Parts: sequence; structure tokens; C-alpha cells
Amino acid sequence: MRHTHSTVRRALALAALAAFMVLPVWLVGSPPSGALLPPVSGCGYTFGPNGVLGAAGTEYFSFVLNPANPAQQCTVSVSFTAAIAPNAGGSYTNIDNNPLHATESVSFVAGRLPPVLVVGWAGLHCADPALPGSLTVTAAGQSTAAAIGVPQSCGPPGATHSSLRPQNAPLLSIVAIAPTANNGGYYTIDQVGNITSAGNAPGYGTYQAESFAPVVGIVNVPGANGSWVVAADGGVFSYGAAVFYGSLGGVHLNAPIVGMAPTPSGHGYWLVGVDGGVFAFGDAQFYMSLGGTALNAPIVGLAPTPSGHGYWLVGADGGVFTFGDAAFAGSLGSVALNARIIGIAAGPHGGYWLVGADGGVFTFGDVPFEGSMGAKPLNAQVAGMAVTSTGNGYWLVGSDGGIFTFGDADFFGANPITPWGATAG
Repeated sequence: MRHTHSTVRRALALAALAAFMVLPVWLVGSPPSGALLPPVSGCGYTFGPNGVLGAAGTEYFSFVLNPANPAQQCTVSVSFTAAIAPNAGGSYTNIDNNPLHATESVSFVAGRLPPVLVVGWAGLHCADPALPGSLTVTAAGQSTAAAIGVPQSCGPPGATHSSLRPQNAPLLSIVAIAPTANNGGYYTIDQVGNITSAGNAPGYGTYQAESFAPVVGIVNVPGANGSWVVAADGGVFSYGAAVFYGSLGGVHLNAPIVGMAPTPSGHGYWLVGVDGGVFAFGDAQFYMSLGGTALNAPIVGLAPTPSGHGYWLVGADGGVFTFGDAAFAGSLGSVALNARIIGIAAGPHGGYWLVGADGGVFTFGDVPFEGSMGAKPLNAQVAGMAVTSTGNGYWLVGSDGGIFTFGDADFFGANPITPWGATAG
């Protein structure tokens, strides 16, 4: 079951998604070549699919912006024009702000769904004459259109007009997966905090955390039915048997939080920032960090050692950094990659896996390779990885909610985002 913040916010998010859909084992990319991720210049995009969803007298039209380069990670201001016109030619009357001129800031992030432009047609989306038409969006010399069908008439002269307006809608991009203690189920969570449970993972009711920052992760309490959720501003939210040990919500941070990991006892956790800063809570010990250190690539994850007396950090370029009793077993920091690394997971007996946004899996130390999605067609980039308690299997989760299982990791169902802005199930 998926839990939502509110009907309106859910509708906007669905509209935004209406168009979607020992030695290292080298699975994807070139052999070791001494090169990092190839440099990406610019922050270009092309129009992808579009969709429409109606709610509370407004229709929301969404237009996907696909990155020009799958490896780009950047933010750009998009100035666009949206106009509604009859298919037979001429123009509609009684639509204010037609054409609409607007600018939106959008971001492309590895392991996340691409951004969208959303245009709302409010005022019961009426127009005259009542003839079939389409809404066309133009940006950066490109155009795409969505059919509007036959609008209802706004009524006699002087009646209320409809209007076009830009709409900032949150994406429901899945960001993480967390298995239950006995590997009999898992949770997934999206950027706005909607939690989905599968298998024997118990539901937590409606999740309505008042976080003004995107959610970036969910982890389960070792050996117990409870979960922690963390947002990019360092806010931590506890569910079930999870005890709250503190957070960074309201604290000035030098960089956003990108990940979280529990201690083996379940009585504490670490948060890690994109700059490599590490923050310890409960019985989690601080073993130094990369905060204030110049990095070749942003940090994307932290994994604790089996003892809990150390941890590994990983960068988007596959560079691995060790602290405490974490042993260095290799990295991808000097290897040409097809996609950015988006996460790290530790084995129960040492060693670690790295996972790329393209689903490529890389093993180091005493962990097995059980397969990957590298070089396979995906509907969306991979957002996260979780390992079974035996260390003999793992799950990958796509940013669209797709679940991929390897080794002794079982499939308990998925709640993928469909091309029409709904969730399957």
C-alpha cells in the first residue's frame, strides 16, 4: 500500500509522472583505463513523453525533459511557452494567460527520474469555441504537444474564464529500498516520503512528515520491525520500533545529506553529506570524515563495517574511502564508467558492492557477484541497492519503482510508476 501526503499534492506528483514510466568484477563499461567518468558539458535536454491528469477543476499537463547526456548532473533554468489552440486553426477565447510564458528551474540527478514541466489549466478548463485542440509547449527551440480533447464552453459573455499557469509538482522518483530483518519483504520510498511495503514488511500508516527537503533514504532497524527515513536537510523520521536518536533538521549544513546507515545494534545511525561529512547519533561512533576535503566527485553513500567500528564512503566516480576498521578492498576511482555510481552496500563478513545508475554491480573483497542490470535496457535509472542478511543476494530498485532480484533475494512485488501517472498494483 502506498501512503500519500495529500490528495492535491499526490495529484500534482502523479501529473508530473504521467509520461513515465576480492578483485572487482567488471560488469559494464570499459576495462580499467585510468580515466574517470567522462566530462559532461552543458545541461541540455530533449522533450520526452507527456501526460495529463485532472484534479479539483484543473487539468495538469506534464512534459518530461530527458537529459541530453545520461551522465549529466546539473540544474538549468528552462524558459518555455505554453499555448492552447483548436486543431482546426484559429484561437480560443476565454482562456487567460494563453500563451503562457514561464521559467522553471529543473535538475538532472543520477538515479532519479528526469524532471518535468507541468502546466495547469484551471477554471474547469473551459474554452470557446468548444472544439478539439491541443496544448503545445516550446522551449530551447523544441516543441511538443498534448491533446486536450473537446473543452466545455465557458458560458455567455462575462462568464468566468479559464487560465493557464505554471505548476511546480514534486516527482515521486523512488530513492531507496530497505529489506526486513528476515529478508521476507522490503520497503521502498520516494522523494516526497511515500512508503510502499511488500512481503512481510508491516505498514506504518500514512506518512506525512513535514519535511521541506527531498527524502533521500530509508533504512530498517537491524533485527526489528522499524525504519528510519532521512531527508536531504538532515531531518530524521522514525517508524515502528525505530527509536529517534537525533537529526540535523534545523541545523545549518555545508552540503545536503545523501545517505544514512544504521549501527549493527540498531541503537544508532550515521548520516553522510554530499561533501563527505559524517554525523553520528545514538551508539554510532565518529571515525572521521571527508568534510572540508577537496573531492574529485560528490559522495553518494556510506556503508558501515560488520562490527560497526568503521565505515566506507563512496563517491559518484567510484572512489572508496575507509575509516575506522573499514579495510580498503579496491575502488573504481580510476576506471572508465558508463554511469555514475549511486550507492555502496557492505557484506556481512567484510567487503562491499558498488552500484551504478545503469544497474552495473561491482564487487570488492569478500562479497559475491550475483548478477546485475548493466548493459540491459531499463525503463528508468537504478536508484538504490540493498543486501540480504546472508550476503548471498541483493535487490536493486529503479527510480520508477521496478525491483530486480539477484542471488537469494526474493521478489515480493513492485509498485512501479506507470506511463499514465498511476501506480500499478
